[in-house]
Amino acid sequence: MATTQSKTVRVTEDQWNRVENAARKSNESPNHLLVKLAIDVLDRREWPRTELEIHLLRSSLFTAQDMARDMIATGRSEEIEEIRRYISRIAPELPPGTTQDSQ
Repeated sequence: MATTQSKTVRVTEDQWNRVENAARKSNESPNHLLVKLAIDVLDRREWPRTELEIHLLRSSLFTAQDMARDMIATGRSEEIEEIRRYISRIAPELPPGTTQDSQ
């Protein structure tokens, strides 16, 4: 068995109660569940991971392009710019070299 370390993580009482409830349902200790979930999240940070997610993204982009063309045709191009500014605040552009296309 690997050697373990003792670390302190600060959580609110409500957060800890949620962890304990989830741990009871999974028959794991709360600490083990937290570590397991954290490792799972770290291992799955790469997105999209499946062909289904890629297909969904492509479909969404196609739909957005079609909607933008329709909005331009009906004289609503200023709304497109407003939407783009809003999206940029939520999901800023990726730094150069972070997409798979650049590899």
